[in-house]
Amino acid sequence: MELRQIADAIGIAKYPAALDEMYANTVRTNEPACDLELINKLQQDLNFFGEYYEQVRETAQLINADENRSAWIKNAVAYARVSKTAQCRTIPVPQGDGTLLSAMLPVYILVPLIPSAMEEYCRRGFPEEEVRKMMAGFKGSMRAAHRRMGLPGLDTIYFNWQCLFAKAVIYKAEGLQFELKQLPGNAAYIKNKQTGYVLTMMNKGMVHRSGLQMLGSAGYEDEEGAFEVSFREDDENFYGYPCENHMIATQEQTFPKTQWEIFLRPGDDVLSIHIPRGCDISKEAVDRYFDAGFKIADERYPDYHCTALYGYSWILDPALEELLGPQSKIAAFQRRFIKYPPKTDGAAAFMFVFNGKPANLADLEETTSLHRKLKEVYLNGGCNHPYAGIIVR
Repeated sequence: MELRQIADAIGIAKYPAALDEMYANTVRTNEPACDLELINKLQQDLNFFGEYYEQVRETAQLINADENRSAWIKNAVAYARVSKTAQCRTIPVPQGDGTLLSAMLPVYILVPLIPSAMEEYCRRGFPEEEVRKMMAGFKGSMRAAHRRMGLPGLDTIYFNWQCLFAKAVIYKAEGLQFELKQLPGNAAYIKNKQTGYVLTMMNKGMVHRSGLQMLGSAGYEDEEGAFEVSFREDDENFYGYPCENHMIATQEQTFPKTQWEIFLRPGDDVLSIHIPRGCDISKEAVDRYFDAGFKIADERYPDYHCTALYGYSWILDPALEELLGPQSKIAAFQRRFIKYPPKTDGAAAFMFVFNGKPANLADLEETTSLHRKLKEVYLNGGCNHPYAGIIVR
């Protein structure tokens, strides 16, 4: 049976071609897709699955008896073991069909990676107790996905999040979590040789005619007047569409190499930050977080060469400065970043600020002033646009 047929049988519409290549070159074995001994060990040693343990065990046995799901998991695990984090996160999650088998399937793709991930963390110098705490977050992701799906398991968001731990590329330092990753392809950065000024150059995609957002972002779907951006160079110049003051240039501009040099290209190492809800983002706290994050990266990940921090978050939406005031902690935090607008659906705040999106926006919670002000934005037809950006080290 071809992998395409297997995917169709378990409700997966699209998947990367690399999974076909893996399937074609993988030796078939009679080993079960879900290792019950490993599941038991993780639970006994780490309370890895928490209250979901019995369901994880029972569903594993059902999947081991299911030819299609077993074949998919074996192939996905083989691919996840040898792929980089970004590729691992392209493994698709079955779209919710309301069954426990589909909701749980992503769990069994990540479980086989946990022992090697723990070994990698320890090899890099993380204390064993710290590693155990990091792995304890798996059941928390299952709980959060349960609230979103109505079934225990992992959805796409939490599968992608747990991939970071399964590949041992994320850690906590002070109040933030830091991820070793490569700069996404949306933008490159050039630096003025004399002043050190770093400029965002949009790298690819279609931009709304206003220059404010990528075409297709919430509220910016009208294609009339849209223009394509790219970043290129020759021996003498860089050419492209810079983004400054939250505005993407509508015409290509030229930057002589006698005055400008590359600072970051897509694919270069960056230290990505993840901001937990309720995190203190005062200047003093953030300075402490960043120093601690870079210190760990330098000491424990010497094979990465991070010259900048990277962030992509609802908290970087420039509209929040106007909403909350220029003296707010959020506005001050934003000003640290050299930002640009990636394509977004405007819904991130529902997950990261509120506890999900209700059927009626009038039911959004109003516990804090941020809740109240963002709720008003949504009720008036607006939305929150996450921005991405870097902080030069």
